[in-house]
Amino acid sequence: MSWIWRHSVSRMGEDWIFLALLGIIMALISFVMDKGISMCTNARVWLYRDLTSQPVAQYFAWVSLPVSLILFSAGFVHLIAPQSIGSGIPEMKTILRGVALKEYLTFKTLVAKIIGLTATLGSGMPLGKEGPFVHIASIVAQLLSKLV
Repeated sequence: MSWIWRHSVSRMGEDWIFLALLGIIMALISFVMDKGISMCTNARVWLYRDLTSQPVAQYFAWVSLPVSLILFSAGFVHLIAPQSIGSGIPEMKTILRGVALKEYLTFKTLVAKIIGLTATLGSGMPLGKEGPFVHIASIVAQLLSKLV
């Protein structure tokens, strides 16, 4: 009976624990990213409202903050981990077909992806985070599987 427990039920439990832990980590990452995006948006609105008496300065503030966030995001991602550019779904499909991509599922790529996506979405660009979250979740799962 103990052999059956060790080789079937306990392994199934390990998978569920792994998936639950992955879900919790991804929820925390999403929460932190949403807070960062909200801070960027609030800063933009605050800067715009603070300059109510000067319409030219308002326009400059409304345009310059998103542009600077986008430039920061592009530069940061390009310098830290160019593998994190884009949504990540085509590359994940490639990995699922059996092709090994170098440095695509590393911690450095994870950090660059999270910071770049937060800055880009904080700029107000109409982009979704669903595609990049496929890549982020894959990186977290890869790193988590190395720990277990």
